[in-house]
Amino acid sequence: MFSVRIVNADFYTAAPIPGLDLTYSSFRESKIQKVPLVRIFGATKQGQKTCAHVHGAFPYIYVPYDGTEPRDKYLRQFATSVDFAVHVSLGRASSSTHHVYDISIIKGRPFYGYHEEETEFIKISFYNPFLVNRVVELLQSGAIMNKTFQPHEAHIPYLLQFFMDYNLYGMNFLNASSVKFRFPVRQLPGWYIRAQKILFLANIGSNPGLTTIWEDERERRKASQDGTPLELPPSQDRGYLPDHEAELHYKAKLRQILQEHELLL
Repeated sequence: MFSVRIVNADFYTAAPIPGLDLTYSSFRESKIQKVPLVRIFGATKQGQKTCAHVHGAFPYIYVPYDGTEPRDKYLRQFATSVDFAVHVSLGRASSSTHHVYDISIIKGRPFYGYHEEETEFIKISFYNPFLVNRVVELLQSGAIMNKTFQPHEAHIPYLLQFFMDYNLYGMNFLNASSVKFRFPVRQLPGWYIRAQKILFLANIGSNPGLTTIWEDERERRKASQDGTPLELPPSQDRGYLPDHEAELHYKAKLRQILQEHELLL
């Protein structure tokens, strides 16, 4: 298992690499030109600085599915409509570039309102994370399929979505079951990781990043034979702080409002 601590992360798009990325979309029946990649900057458990490139994590959003049949034909029309609307909004109506990677039907419980049962949603996956917000605006404006849609999970940024899907936290370790080295480790510490090979972590605390830092310090003290107990430092004594003039003013105003409210009751 390969582990790297997540110190920083960003993303970019690049041409797919055979063996690491899909090079053909069966849904769009065309070759893939660009794919999103997540870069994780950090260090291994041995302290080696590294940059890990995560492949296969596509940004996505959901919209409610109205049950239009036949499904396959409708989903392909939906993808074509999204592509065309994006082209028009970018001033490139004659472009043939595909922006939608895949569309599928999933079941979930609607976020808005109360619902006893799950309903069907259209999951739209994209090649370019930078275009997701544009597509959301087009869905809400009625520019796609001549209909207004309510996107779900569209407010979640791409990196946060990736972290949520694999239960990752800042300053914690990303554990992968399979990696490929870009160059020999001693020359350039770079790794390729497929998103499907990232091991999903169980809940490990309210703030796993801080927990990991404390665990590292315990290991460091153990290795250096430092017997000093690791304890939380006492809170700093703030002493006596007199009330500020503005604080006294707003306290008096609050008491006045409360008294008036009691009279109304």
